[in-house]
Amino acid sequence: MTCLLAAASLAAPAPALAADKLVAADSTAQRVTALDGTLVWVTGNFGRQKLMQRTPDGTISAVKGAPESRSYPSIDLGRDSDGNLLLTYKRCDTASSCKVLWNDLDGRRATFRNLARPGCTLSTVPSQWRANVAYGLFCTRNGKADNARSGLYVKAKGRAPRHLPRPKDAISFGARSNDDVDLRGSRVAALASDVYEYAFSQSLTGRDMWTLLAAASEGDSSADARGVVLGTGGAQWTLTDAEHLDDPKESIILRLVGKCLRTENIQTPSRGDYAATDLAVDGSTLYLIVPAVGIVTHEFKPAPMPNC
Repeated sequence: MTCLLAAASLAAPAPALAADKLVAADSTAQRVTALDGTLVWVTGNFGRQKLMQRTPDGTISAVKGAPESRSYPSIDLGRDSDGNLLLTYKRCDTASSCKVLWNDLDGRRATFRNLARPGCTLSTVPSQWRANVAYGLFCTRNGKADNARSGLYVKAKGRAPRHLPRPKDAISFGARSNDDVDLRGSRVAALASDVYEYAFSQSLTGRDMWTLLAAASEGDSSADARGVVLGTGGAQWTLTDAEHLDDPKESIILRLVGKCLRTENIQTPSRGDYAATDLAVDGSTLYLIVPAVGIVTHEFKPAPMPNC
């Protein structure tokens, strides 16, 4: 079942994030991930970026083994095979030199290997949960995009990769690019993007798919799904930033469980930046990046939905 983003726009915009609790004062924070009370985020302007972490006791420090680099386009917190925290990220030292690595947050790190198929490259940073890894691939054949092989994959330790399905509407409307992946327990979530962007999640065996139209850019309107993450009970969370002609910018938080879509619209009070530019979920705790402020915890206040 596909839930339309238009349903989100029917909710009355909420006030700004004044009631939220600031947990990391970092005006250049970008791309945040969270698990077990630990936060990791990208800080710094493009060209001089590094990774920071906040431990459950509130201590903030640079991530060991992750030096300042040109950019860190993607990050994810998961678990290694022993259940310990594992950070995965993409680090680009130059425009043409990028590596996809794991880091145990104690300085030990290595590049991922043997995930890409021949003629394919990783389109997302891998998300690992114990013995399983989920990731996106972009594949080519004879110099052209190979849509049949591109997409979302999961790989269990010691087994061949499995190609998971995309939503039917994503296929119909040409949303083939996988821009984000999150793996939690036995469920995996991803974004399929083009003019229309679909957030979806499913079991590791490709069953029980939940999907929604998270963003659409047409005419005088533009929208961008900033990412998709999984929370308690497999709840699928997405942050979409949208702008319509002559209207203030708005950030839309979408929470999908089965057929139940709950949304919260946060409108920018002026012609400034979006109210939030990234989202992370740690169980039932929601974190947002507020531009020029930092990272806050946010109490989700969705519009009433009588059918949920």
